[in-house]
Amino acid sequence: MPQAGNPTSAVAAKRRRRQQPVTLKKWWLWWLLLPGCLASWTRYIEEYDSIRVARCDARCGENYPDECVENCLASNYTKPGYCPERTSMTPFEAVCLVACVDDSRCPDLAKCCSHDCGITCMHPVGLDSRNDLPAVPENLQIQQQKRNLVLLTWRNGRPGVSNVSVNENNDDDAVRYLVEERHLVGPRYLESRLSSWTVCHVSTKPHATLRGRLKTGHWYQFRVAAVNGNGSRGYSQPSRPFKTKEPRNPKEPQNLTLSNARLVGGKLRINLRWVKPASDVPISFYKVFWSRLIHGPTNDSILVYHKTILKDKTCYELKNLELKCQYFLQVQAVAVYGGRRLTSRKASKVFNSTDYMAYADVGRRSRRCERTQAGLHVRRMNCQCGEVKARLVWPTSGDVGTYNVTWQEESCSREKGSERRRKSAAWKTVQTSYYDLRQLRNDCMYSATVRNILKNGESDGHGTSIEFFATGCQGDQKRQKYSRRKARRCKSKSSRSRRQFSGLFVI
Repeated sequence: MPQAGNPTSAVAAKRRRRQQPVTLKKWWLWWLLLPGCLASWTRYIEEYDSIRVARCDARCGENYPDECVENCLASNYTKPGYCPERTSMTPFEAVCLVACVDDSRCPDLAKCCSHDCGITCMHPVGLDSRNDLPAVPENLQIQQQKRNLVLLTWRNGRPGVSNVSVNENNDDDAVRYLVEERHLVGPRYLESRLSSWTVCHVSTKPHATLRGRLKTGHWYQFRVAAVNGNGSRGYSQPSRPFKTKEPRNPKEPQNLTLSNARLVGGKLRINLRWVKPASDVPISFYKVFWSRLIHGPTNDSILVYHKTILKDKTCYELKNLELKCQYFLQVQAVAVYGGRRLTSRKASKVFNSTDYMAYADVGRRSRRCERTQAGLHVRRMNCQCGEVKARLVWPTSGDVGTYNVTWQEESCSREKGSERRRKSAAWKTVQTSYYDLRQLRNDCMYSATVRNILKNGESDGHGTSIEFFATGCQGDQKRQKYSRRKARRCKSKSSRSRRQFSGLFVI
């Protein structure tokens, strides 16, 4: 006969089950405090290396005053490890430059090392022999719990390596886990298009919860570094690529308003403005539609116009409108995800041109519909003989002698999956702060990068990049309407463009 269960054990089990949700609630509340900790780090990471900030945080402790961390960051710090031998240097490390004066000027683990030709930042050796540094985290795992909630877990590293802290209390738990991420938007994973590594989380335990920080329709990779008061051994191997949920269509543009109405040559002009809508992936461009009802002797018809507006512009000037007519205005947001268009619902507004004086902005100066972006952007885009021409514009610098412009076709919405292929990148060196990209295919996504070449011939970094959607041509039907004179002119321009383009290098 089976023995009856112990009533004391049953009561204890029920008590444990009742206490478990309470423990989980306390655990999740602890995680909610971490974004605030990371926010306090942001001001330091903008100026100092993230591993250096984590080291000072571990040295000062959790209840540190700001003065302790600031003094730690300002002091000279000799990083652990030794400079490598001359024979093991990479060509970048052995370059004849004076690139640093001490270890604090080098990123991550790199040390400032002198050699026969210069002083440069080099990756140290001898870190494995140190027993006062935390081990490199291993086995980084990703678990997606909900739509926008991801759990990261990892092991503390190789067994047998001690994690020793150097704070006054000899607290072995004074280790900061620095979680970094890089990402790209799109249905396909392309490592070459990943963003730079940035800190997204700081933890004191070998796990992290990322809530509300991952964008839909993106690929992500993570890595973790364990840092204590002495420094770090470096980052773990990157995690497997992780893709979030498929993006949804953008929301419709908000708050359609009219302003600056005026008569020019008997025709009406008016500015249509809107507010950028929320979108899981970046907005690629907008479509503006305006239509009016035409009464004819036999039947009525609707005349519809439309215009494509670049993504950084939320205003369009409607021209050549007739007086005493009623117009139906619509704005639609379009995002391109790979080769697929995600379109929003059309925001609409009815405008009676008879009442245009209500939008005349009498007595005050109205803003014009122009972009005011300081960085690299597309100034204008138009159609030339069935192909798109786009002008890139960027800010000038007195130290720059020339600019290296690189552009490449990424995807086309009209191509099928089997036809898609990544085009080779072309580049051109110019002295002006603008360049016209010609012979772009309509309805295709392009990426462009501009790098500053200093007057001494050196490059000042990775450059500035932009992605844009080439549009504006209506297709072959419109080209068939050209007159013979226009067709000959397009043919002549096309042959000249091909001769000029043949002088460009393809990489």
